[in-house]
Amino acid sequence: MINNNINVGDTFNKVAPLYSDVSNRYTIDRRYQKAALFTKGRLLDVGGASGLFFSYLNSNIDPIVLDISYNMCIEARQNKISKIVCADAEYLPFSNNSFDSVVSLEMIYYLENPMNFIIEVERVLKFDGTFVVSFYNSRLNFLVRLRSLLRKLNIGRMFIDDGNPTFTKLEVLFKYIDNTSLEIVKIDNVVFIPFKIFDKINKTLEKTFLKKYALFNIISMKKNINK
Repeated sequence: MINNNINVGDTFNKVAPLYSDVSNRYTIDRRYQKAALFTKGRLLDVGGASGLFFSYLNSNIDPIVLDISYNMCIEARQNKISKIVCADAEYLPFSNNSFDSVVSLEMIYYLENPMNFIIEVERVLKFDGTFVVSFYNSRLNFLVRLRSLLRKLNIGRMFIDDGNPTFTKLEVLFKYIDNTSLEIVKIDNVVFIPFKIFDKINKTLEKTFLKKYALFNIISMKKNINK
């Protein structure tokens, strides 16, 4: 179920045709390239919007995009995505153990009950399957207010007005998966300055103790039958 305080479905329905134009291509490249490394086989992209992630996948991946926004699903179709499901992330319309990989990129903090989503991912994921989730670093929530100001000043690529959601804390994600068969394999932290001209600086800082202050967390997990 989508967080009614944000009206995510309505918000993304309105901006679907502009989604690619208002997204920061550099941060998308960095996040999606990293997430794609952990994908395999039959893949479900939950909250996949217009299907931008699919261009980062290897040719042997069999992907499906799922999104709650009907207009986003239309955009995905126009982007030549062949397998699209318009549905709620908290009630995935798939059978048990049906995917080798599930990804959720910048989506989980829009949900009203994220734990429901985690349970659903665990259910549809095959044993030894991979789950990749990314979200904005909650330590940097103050930058969201700055983004809103820049948007009002008509500074480009500051994303849409999505209600400034409260971003998920890593510690909360750990609690979500604590009593599931999901276990964390790796945590990556990427991008400090969201512009390609600073790529070398970003990649250098990501290798230091400062990485916990990067803009995005990317967490890869595995469904472990022995957990």
